[in-house]
Amino acid sequence: MVLANPPINAAQEEEWQELQAVLQSGLLDKASNLRKFLEFVAEQHFAGNTEQIKEYSIAVQALHRQEQFDPQSDTIVRVSAHTLRKKLEQYYATTGADHPIQIRLPAGKYVLQFERKRSTSMPPAAPRETLPALEEPLEGIPPTSLPRRIIWGCLALVGAAALLLLGSNLLRHKQSGTQESLVSAAKAAGNSVPAEPVGTAQDRAIRVRFGVTSHPYVDVAGQTWLTDQYCKGGSTFSHPNREIQGTDDPALFQEGREGKFQCRIPVPPGSYQLQLLFADTAGDKEAARQVDLSINNAATAALDIVDEAGGDDVVVGKVYAGIHPMDDGTIHLDFTSDGSFVNAAEIAPSNSDGGLPLRMLAGPAMFHDDQGNTWLPERFFQGGRRAFHSDNLPKAANSKLFEWERYGHFRYLIPVVVGKEYKVRLYFSEGWFGKNNGGPGGVGSRVFDVYCNGVTLLKDFDIARDQKDGMVLVTFDHIKSTSHGMLELSFAPDTNYPLINAIQVEPED
Repeated sequence: MVLANPPINAAQEEEWQELQAVLQSGLLDKASNLRKFLEFVAEQHFAGNTEQIKEYSIAVQALHRQEQFDPQSDTIVRVSAHTLRKKLEQYYATTGADHPIQIRLPAGKYVLQFERKRSTSMPPAAPRETLPALEEPLEGIPPTSLPRRIIWGCLALVGAAALLLLGSNLLRHKQSGTQESLVSAAKAAGNSVPAEPVGTAQDRAIRVRFGVTSHPYVDVAGQTWLTDQYCKGGSTFSHPNREIQGTDDPALFQEGREGKFQCRIPVPPGSYQLQLLFADTAGDKEAARQVDLSINNAATAALDIVDEAGGDDVVVGKVYAGIHPMDDGTIHLDFTSDGSFVNAAEIAPSNSDGGLPLRMLAGPAMFHDDQGNTWLPERFFQGGRRAFHSDNLPKAANSKLFEWERYGHFRYLIPVVVGKEYKVRLYFSEGWFGKNNGGPGGVGSRVFDVYCNGVTLLKDFDIARDQKDGMVLVTFDHIKSTSHGMLELSFAPDTNYPLINAIQVEPED
């Protein structure tokens, strides 16, 4: 979004300056979607085109969703608006508290409001004659040869300096203490603190997006994917109009590298998990394309992405653990068949033979729980639809795990290491049926089955019947991957639609 030369008039100059203050404050530096959202609605505001600000226009023009964007199944605009609104409120409660103009995003609207802060009037100064006569001698003060007016002038300067220092310390204390008070309030309310976006200095993963694009990509979780710079051979491809299932970042899968090629990705010494991401966008059929790959000169099982996904344009992940850099300080990836291709790769430190835990919400959001764990946006899903409800959450710790749900007839293809066993935790909360939700029905209104790799995990499961404090957490131990390195979780309806709120997969090693 270009806002370098906005069509503003003199009356909007102060509003423009306040917008720049927010954009340059660092508030949105780690949230690219929120920045794009704010820039877009601000541009329309200054251009006088607020009637053009619709959910669809924000999604397509600002957040780069496809023209087929459906607000009923993709709530990215509403989620971004909610998060941006909270960030602006936090900004004007702390850093921007004394700004004469403050930017608001009213609930349920996408049009910015620039509110002028009301100035606090000071009481009138007392008449001079009512002040005590400073020329009167004060008891206990030793005599001095300096004129009294000089003494009082010096005392006034010292007092002013002390007040200035005190005010500075109070301001610093207020600014540093605000975040602490927000954290304390969140913990007291049973909620957790918003996560710092992945992709920061604390995140040591290396992410690469293969293809023709010459600039890094920031995904919905705030993670940065580097450009295709470590490979030679083969060719790049781009299929920009493909609709991809299983991700909120279709751009990662609409281009890639194919053919016979070699990649040398530099990493520090250590043990790593390698995750390769694929989506066949060439319209291939099963058994029409085979990906042959070796990692550090060791051949892996051949891959038929369309077969594993059950169709084209579906995200598939492959996970390999215990990967170490070779003597040249790089991880070697060699794609050796004409039909080989890859869209993206993630290399993350891991000492586990079963790879890293996977924690994800059933929506395009991030969450940081009270144990310090990061929950990522949903991936690897097929079918179903999403819903978001932030009211009437379970009265339990980490209740924001239940703000999103996927419902319908759906499944997940979760990539894991071949031959390893995992602990699977499924999180449920009934947010529709029952008097506590203001909806119809109750026990027996939603009954469904859950399967993993064809084995029944839950039969005739009823959230309303089994929940306590508004939620159900079900744990399954020793779940073994398929021969293709997958945990296929399937949700089948019996009475009304199944739903899921969050999923956690941890290696048992």
